[in-house]
Amino acid sequence: MKNNIYVLNQRQDETFDAAGKAMRDVFSVLADKKAKIIWSVPKHCSKYLKLLDLPYLVLFLLFCVKKSDSVFYSIPENHLKIRLLKRLQLLKKYRIICFINDLNAFRYDGQNDGDPGEVRALAAADKILAPNVNTVSMLKKNGISSDMIPVGIWDYRMNETQIAKIREISHAHKKENEVKIAFAGNLNKSEFLSVMEIPSDVRMELWGKLDQEREKTLADGCYYHGILSSDEIPFAVAEMDYGLVWDGSGKDEIEGGLGEYLRYNNSHKCALYLASGIPVIVWSRSGMANFVREHACGITIDRLGDLDQAIHTADYEKLKEAALAVAPKLWEGYYLSQAIDSACG
Repeated sequence: MKNNIYVLNQRQDETFDAAGKAMRDVFSVLADKKAKIIWSVPKHCSKYLKLLDLPYLVLFLLFCVKKSDSVFYSIPENHLKIRLLKRLQLLKKYRIICFINDLNAFRYDGQNDGDPGEVRALAAADKILAPNVNTVSMLKKNGISSDMIPVGIWDYRMNETQIAKIREISHAHKKENEVKIAFAGNLNKSEFLSVMEIPSDVRMELWGKLDQEREKTLADGCYYHGILSSDEIPFAVAEMDYGLVWDGSGKDEIEGGLGEYLRYNNSHKCALYLASGIPVIVWSRSGMANFVREHACGITIDRLGDLDQAIHTADYEKLKEAALAVAPKLWEGYYLSQAIDSACG
């Protein structure tokens, strides 16, 4: 008997930051696994039509999902849907798999103490696809006993035309004396960009959302290039030397809730940079540090003040070669695919 994967639906719009691209790639990998999306009322519909969501989910689980099947949901998700999923499991005996996209309580509070509702939503799963080993340790401390599988990194899927262009840019790239470091995302929340001290021979090249008033406060050495779509940004990033994964409000050290969240989060920036064929620079205690060390595809630093020495003592050619070795796996969705196979047994 064939084992099916069913997925609670989520909207995956282009948002010009990690949110849209990241989840579109998750659903793309699931599509490769022949997963079937459980229909839900579109978000733009009236509140009265949305009342159909829960009854439809109940009927679908009762009449379509078998004991051998898996039902996949991602966090954040409607907590009532997850409770229904768990209750009907008692009757139908299917497997429940949770993929962690964001843990909002940890992201915004910066504490190792999650929201009880979010913790319950995680605990409903038999298998949890966690971002990294740091997340697994933190969730265990918060009482989560589900079987947890660290994914390791976000994938960053590309088509053949994009891959060919990345290879062409990477082949032509020559590192110069002036080091160009890419930083992409929602720049309005990256407060450190206004206070960090940038070495004289380093350029911070920025892409993403940035208000005009915030742009005026950028530190010397920052150069803003506007917004590019998730399909366009890899080509700009591929011309850089490194990609920086950092957050928070501190001038030198990681500070604030968003900064501390790097301990547990697989920053989508890291996937973008590596998929673009460039080495990364990450916080030594971040969730991405283990992956970067294991694959030797970047530099880990304790503070921004270590940046100058780190980039000038690194063996850049080896780092570049390692980044280009990781990239094809990100393009094909390898890391999430492996985690799903493990979760589905």
